[in-house]
Amino acid sequence: MLAISVASGRVGHVLLEAGKVADLGMSRKASSGPTEARGYTAQRIEILRPDVIVTEKLLRKSKKGEKTRAIIAAITSVGDVADVLNVEVARGRSHKNRFEEAADVVGRYPEMRPYLPKIRKPWEAEPKTLIYFEALSLIESVFGEARPDGEKTT
Repeated sequence: MLAISVASGRVGHVLLEAGKVADLGMSRKASSGPTEARGYTAQRIEILRPDVIVTEKLLRKSKKGEKTRAIIAAITSVGDVADVLNVEVARGRSHKNRFEEAADVVGRYPEMRPYLPKIRKPWEAEPKTLIYFEALSLIESVFGEARPDGEKTT
């Protein structure tokens, strides 16, 4: 299962196999426009061969900008024509902030601990690795907090 998340200035992916993170990565180039995002997505599908792709379903009230919305639409369009199950999921808010969400996700995916960002000061840039936790949250929005391999969380 491959989740692709988009934030300002980057597109990130996380591949889960048997409930564990098997691959992750991000691209600045893919965030430069829809054409680059389509290329990145097609390349990830070709290399990683997922059965399922999870992307964000944008709601009208989303805070995402127009360019980010166009990039998400481009990524979704590749999933629509690929030989995979393409799932779009609205990203909800179940935590006070994304740093708390990331800390919670690390409890279920301990292999992600090295990527866990420290809480930033308001004047600091958003940590780049937060994109991985957004991608994992998309997967959890589909499957709940149980890991996709059926393992129960405590």
